[in-house]
Amino acid sequence: MIDCKTFGGFSWTPLYVETIDKDKCFGCGRCVKLCVQKCLGLESFEDEEGTERHVAVIVGKDQCIGCQSCGSVCVRKAHSFKAKSA
Repeated sequence: MIDCKTFGGFSWTPLYVETIDKDKCFGCGRCVKLCVQKCLGLESFEDEEGTERHVAVIVGKDQCIGCQSCGSVCVRKAHSFKAKSA
């Protein structure tokens, strides 16, 4: 696991976005707008009732810095995170 330090010297382990649960996400786009690394995007699809829906998707996982901001803004808790092995 990677151990980093905050500006104040406290230990911090980055947790990188691993998945976004499409059943929980309702496509509000808050996480997409918040991600300064542009790791996330919105995808549209038609559900079983023929209604167009949007969900957040990971479009640039390699750009993720492990800040977890996307998960902290998600009211549905659709994001899961994982530490990176050293």
